Amino acid sequence: MKGEALTLGIAMVLMVVGLLALLYGEYAGLTTTFVPGGGIVVLVGVGILTAHIARVPRPEGAESEH
Repeated sequence: MKGEALTLGIAMVLMVVGLLALLYGEYAGLTTTFVPGGGIVVLVGVGILTAHIARVPRPEGAESEH
């Protein structure tokens, strides 16, 4: 359970930090450095979150095959 909370925490922190970098980069006019860097950080956070959710086992009574 600690590993799950740590993974989710890291993913959320990466997404928030990346979004803040995106917003600050647009505000300060640093569109060649902060905006792409912030976008990459956000995508890494989303990737970690997606990988974690993909590994969650299916509930016993689930009918959907998605």
